Amino acid sequence: MKKAFIVYEKTDALKNMAFIEQLIEAGKNYDLELQLALTNNFSVSELVAHCQNAQFVFYRARNCDYVTSLEQANIPVVNSSHVNALANNKYMTLQFARTLGIPTVPLFTEPEQYEYPLVFKTVDGHGGAEVVLCQDNADLCVCQKQYEDRLTLVQPYIESNATDVRVWVLGNQVIGAVKRQGKEDFRSNLTLGGSIERYELNHLQLDHVHAMQNAIKSDYIGMDFLLLEDGTWLLNEIEDPVGARSFYDLYEEHLPDLLMKYLVGRYAYESFIF
Repeated sequence: MKKAFIVYEKTDALKNMAFIEQLIEAGKNYDLELQLALTNNFSVSELVAHCQNAQFVFYRARNCDYVTSLEQANIPVVNSSHVNALANNKYMTLQFARTLGIPTVPLFTEPEQYEYPLVFKTVDGHGGAEVVLCQDNADLCVCQKQYEDRLTLVQPYIESNATDVRVWVLGNQVIGAVKRQGKEDFRSNLTLGGSIERYELNHLQLDHVHAMQNAIKSDYIGMDFLLLEDGTWLLNEIEDPVGARSFYDLYEEHLPDLLMKYLVGRYAYESFIF
């Protein structure tokens, strides 16, 4: 039986233990032993040594130093250091998408451009955390003080009725999309109380998703787009690691099996092709 590792930070692993256990069981169906490793227990060099001879490492944390070092040791990582770094920097994500002609949420580059209300974010926040709607300069000053030691960005508030679309992409395939709508909050995250429903992408939206995927070449990622009232959308961020609670709620496909079939087919056994 071949071996692979799934890597989490401890706090996130505890929140996602059911998913982890399902992935481990799904791996057995493909003659793969998937083991959990926690970044809390390993330095970068120690994790590299621990994962020697692995078919791949499914990295579900956000410290790109681990990914880069694993790659330098010729250990395949899901996702690559390029994807991990890009997904965990909202500013880089939006700038990159613009070079591909993908419509994005605008950025304020100078204070003279600010118009209230506006949205203040840390560039590496996730799950709707560290995103604040500022109604005036006083609100903005509070945010700037709170996150003065972090990289941040400022964007215009765009009316979308607190609605966005999360798209899951596995390899070159869109495996699902969900429309999320916030409840008493301008953010749409399900974990913050939003509602969800399945969403069918049109041809132009599929073109945007595939353009991004073809450029970054991720294995498994989420893309989040603000959905405007006229039906158009704007890329807001990409997620690595991406959450999948909405997928479980809305799709019959067993996500851990989809993931293991794809990952084993790409990195372990050529006979299993997604």
